[in-house]
Amino acid sequence: MEIPFRYGDQTVKINIEDRNLAGIVQTNLPAAPNQSEEVKNTLAHPIGSSKLRDLVLKKQPASIAILVADVSRPIPYRAVLEPVLQEILTAGVKKDQVKFIIATGAHRPNSVSEIKKVFGPLAEQYLFFNHDCDRCLVNLGRLSSGTELYINKQVIEAAMVITVGNIMPHNLAGFSGGPKLILPGVAGRKTIEQNHGMLTCQGVGPGKIAGNPVSEQIMEAAQRVGVDFAVNVIINEENEIIKCFAGDPAASWLTGCGCCHNLYRQKLPAPQQVVIAGAGGYPRDINLYQAVKALINGAGLAATGGTVVLLARCQEGIGEPVFQQWLEQARSPHEIMRKFHEQGFVLGGHKAYLLSKIMQEKEIILISDLAGSQNQVPLLKNAADWQTAEKMLVRKYGPAYRALAVPFAGLVFPLSGQAMLSDK
Repeated sequence: MEIPFRYGDQTVKINIEDRNLAGIVQTNLPAAPNQSEEVKNTLAHPIGSSKLRDLVLKKQPASIAILVADVSRPIPYRAVLEPVLQEILTAGVKKDQVKFIIATGAHRPNSVSEIKKVFGPLAEQYLFFNHDCDRCLVNLGRLSSGTELYINKQVIEAAMVITVGNIMPHNLAGFSGGPKLILPGVAGRKTIEQNHGMLTCQGVGPGKIAGNPVSEQIMEAAQRVGVDFAVNVIINEENEIIKCFAGDPAASWLTGCGCCHNLYRQKLPAPQQVVIAGAGGYPRDINLYQAVKALINGAGLAATGGTVVLLARCQEGIGEPVFQQWLEQARSPHEIMRKFHEQGFVLGGHKAYLLSKIMQEKEIILISDLAGSQNQVPLLKNAADWQTAEKMLVRKYGPAYRALAVPFAGLVFPLSGQAMLSDK
């Protein structure tokens, strides 16, 4: 049987015998009949808020900052932003009063060509700025947890702040989008580190908001900044808009999270001997750092002692420098675990820690462009293609191995039947 997997900007087909295939986990979520109209209708009926146009008319802001995600997030921004900008401009705001801030968090800045690719003509009509987590920050004091909240100066100086993102399961914050455009999106490195440093706390996990200290701190940070309006979309594996939610930053995002939870959650099979997990193609597999998200979900479907085969092109290599350094310097997963517990939270090192937790229990075979290069990850088994990976599986399990295929592992919850918006 041939199963298509996204790989970078391509689609590769995995040939697997029927006797070896334990099943296929697909999302197959249909897009809205008219994606632009879905956004327009949502803006016409916001959740817990006046219409964006009315808010702008009332506030008469001298400047508006629109926060958007970086290139690693697969959001169809052209379809989303045109209706949003129409609301703003018809309220009397001029184009030169609007600026876009790319909420990179601690990621690298986006290039001019990347901005043009994602935002199209808007990149020529408006000013775009990359957030820098080490420069031009304002201290907004301490959050209830004691964390100092450092935020991008341009965001604080803007008379009106709008966030535009997408909602999907997130391994630390429960769900992406919404307040994550503030923290980590436009926060300082110290603030990001203290927030992500709670990754080992009880309640942290995909789909969890209530009782999740990471998520609760993120929401508090967004409230402290004072976001005026939020727009979030849920997308399918084709990066098409399924649903849009807009309005009050907290209320609209939480409503969207509930919808996302219901859409992505599936009744999943028992843990399998082998899981073939796809990161989902560009930009989800732009580097290993980003692909770890899909790997975590895929690993949740594999039995202890089993194998996860991850398809991720990794065209930009391993990714985040500290993450790469930790992986290259370690001789074993245990060494990474020990380093993390001894040094405490280090941004980038935390992803190496999450990866090492999986490696302690399960074998990982990475199918990527890194295979055979000087940048391949020594701690992982590396394969250039499915044929090579399958030979490894046959050597370990024999020709009758059983595998579960998950082409878009980042879009499924690795737990079945559990209500994840609450710990109760």
